[in-house]
Amino acid sequence: MKTRSSIVLAASLALATTLHAAGDAPVDFVKQVKPILADRCVECHNSETLLGELNLQTRALAFSKRKAGPVIVPKDAEKSMLYLVLTLPSKDKKAMPATGHRIPKDEVSLIRQWITEGAVWPEGKDGTIMPQHKKARR
Repeated sequence: MKTRSSIVLAASLALATTLHAAGDAPVDFVKQVKPILADRCVECHNSETLLGELNLQTRALAFSKRKAGPVIVPKDAEKSMLYLVLTLPSKDKKAMPATGHRIPKDEVSLIRQWITEGAVWPEGKDGTIMPQHKKARR
């Protein structure tokens, strides 16, 4: 009887979690992900600098084939280098961003959720990210 109760409880919790997750609004690329990529990634990963064979200016460029493998694997953050390099210890030579402060954990979680949801990235103006070419402070 105790085992049956445990199974029912586990099933109920799983269903409640699924229903809660289904009720959450999906991550909005334009409002939530694009600003992170614009501020912390595109300065180095664009058509001019192309560090790591990676250009994050558009969906087509970000999803293009690379020798090092895919950067974003929709619905699988654990196989997406974009997410994985953000979670590495700061002293790891592959940790990103390579310079400046780390991306806050809540923003990394947002990127993970976005990838898990399918990495929806619009085409056109909404999906284009231009480098800001930040000026060095004197």
